[in-house]
Amino acid sequence: MPEPERDPDVEHNLQGTLAGPSAGPVSQNQDGTQHILLDPRLLNARLQVIVKGLERGVTATIESVDGRLSIRRTVYKTPTSLKPEDVTPDKPHPTRSNGLLIVIKGDHCGKFVRRFHHRFEDDGATHILKLAVVRRVAGNAESLTGEILELNASHLCVCDESTEDRKLGDSLVGELRRVGRANRPK
Repeated sequence: MPEPERDPDVEHNLQGTLAGPSAGPVSQNQDGTQHILLDPRLLNARLQVIVKGLERGVTATIESVDGRLSIRRTVYKTPTSLKPEDVTPDKPHPTRSNGLLIVIKGDHCGKFVRRFHHRFEDDGATHILKLAVVRRVAGNAESLTGEILELNASHLCVCDESTEDRKLGDSLVGELRRVGRANRPK
């Protein structure tokens, strides 16, 4: 198995918080901070997000509207914009999420990945996901790029995918999962 590439965003500083460079989105919230999903590398990605005021998560896309990035969802075939301050990325469960994910922070922002294993740091307080980068081509099955990443769940967002795509993706990383289980510490 190839040596995993370490993202600088996963390195921890002395206080235990994440440190390192983060790619900055191009739009700002009302309070002047940048929203993590408004990054041009996430353009047209179908993401699962949590919207304040709704009971469940929704599927949204990052689109360019009048030259500005916008978080949009479709309701009854009508696309509507969501207020960035009301939207939170749906983070994957570090030990159970096997669906399609997308990196939303750091140098690897915009890459599609699938979790094949995880490990613990800081005596179990921090979960690091082991991820296989996948290449998505419209109308074709995914393929592995051979690139392996290790990231914290806070660097990822769950993507929307069909049941068929999920099954194909699971079979794609099945061998990596078997190797990961066989090599885990007892």
